[in-house]
Amino acid sequence: MKKLIFFICSLTIIITSLVTPVSAQNYIDSVQTDKIKLNCKVDLLVSLDDGSVIVEKNADTPVAPASLTKVMTALVVLKNEKDLSRKMVISAEAIESLYGTGSSTSGLKVGEEISIYNMLCCLLIPSGNDAAVALAVEYGGSVAGFVEKMNATALALGCKNTNFENPHGLDSPNHKTTANDLVLIAKEALEYSEFQTIVASNTYKLPETNMNKERTIVNTNFLISPYRVSYYNKNVKGIKTGSTEDAGKCLISYASKDGYNYMAVAMGGDQIDTDGDGITENQAFMDSNHMYNWAFKNLKYEIITQQGQFVCSVPLDYCSDYESAKLVAATEVLALVPQGNDSESVSFNPVDVPEKLAAPLKKGDAAGKAEILFAGQVIGTVDLVVAEDANYDLFLYIKSVILSSKTFISIVVAVIVIFVVAYVAFFFYTNNKRKKQREIKMVKYNELKRNTQKKNK
Repeated sequence: MKKLIFFICSLTIIITSLVTPVSAQNYIDSVQTDKIKLNCKVDLLVSLDDGSVIVEKNADTPVAPASLTKVMTALVVLKNEKDLSRKMVISAEAIESLYGTGSSTSGLKVGEEISIYNMLCCLLIPSGNDAAVALAVEYGGSVAGFVEKMNATALALGCKNTNFENPHGLDSPNHKTTANDLVLIAKEALEYSEFQTIVASNTYKLPETNMNKERTIVNTNFLISPYRVSYYNKNVKGIKTGSTEDAGKCLISYASKDGYNYMAVAMGGDQIDTDGDGITENQAFMDSNHMYNWAFKNLKYEIITQQGQFVCSVPLDYCSDYESAKLVAATEVLALVPQGNDSESVSFNPVDVPEKLAAPLKKGDAAGKAEILFAGQVIGTVDLVVAEDANYDLFLYIKSVILSSKTFISIVVAVIVIFVVAYVAFFFYTNNKRKKQREIKMVKYNELKRNTQKKNK
């Protein structure tokens, strides 16, 4: 068994090391059919292997998260506690503050001594609001102090549209987050092995304490319960449910199969009969299963760009062999796409590519990037390199410098002007000289004529 797990992990690492991170693909139209609809207000499915977005609906819209809040509550505790076996005492505030709220609780009692690990179990498995408040007081000094830590942690993780007002998720006007922000929070929480273990537990036996006998708590996430046949998905590993009047039915979960790993968020779901069997279904559970089932069935890592694949050409200066330089893909690129789609199914949009290149160039020289498009959407990027050597031509360089030189043009213009002026001056000088010579000859001729006439008399 250990060898099998090691093999799967190694295979995943190898695959993901070759994958270029991609952006939103959003196969929502493919997931939905005439018989299957995504009915929640918010739906999101992302790949945990390369970060690509598979399905997205209102993922950046701030909405009430209900008890999905408790993922952040657990994360703050895990970040601030090294010894989860340490025991704490349940305060009266943790119990009394929830009177009249109709909250889900884990049966904690005032004065009960219980370990932090078991408190996290009470928080995440039966979704105990009493555990949320007790942990908030323990690690924040007060609920308000703990909420400050929650919001600071969210900000540090890069959450853009999140604001917590309590540690349990009961409806509050400004208690909001988004599906994209929840993915950031949940991925960080999964870095803790204890969190993974807890959220994957369908049931858990709480040991006897000074105030309670040993008892079993049951997970509210029916996707991991084999007894909930309408929802059970053997590939799902956890994480957390939520439900309030404002938030509707909510679920954040993750699943793994054959080396592929996904995280799904469904929020704002109803409890309605969608299959016509007369029994209502939790639409957060239904949407999550639809997204997982479609992804595992249809998506595979395919080679969408071959190494050396031609992408574009750019003009080339100072080279007598070629007028343009061919740019090709530097590496092979894998991406999650519907099975059967290969490099012939994609197109390229060059970005960060120079308007022209200049020799000398060597095969493999970097020359920008290109977006990889599938069905008109960007699914990745690839580095571009020069396809072949381009030798330097000194004559072409000199010619280019001369022709492009402003000084040279100015000199040529000046020479032409000087030549014209000199030619005009020479023309007038020559004419004047010829005129004077004619005048002298005429004078001499006249004198000679007069002298001849005198002699004849």
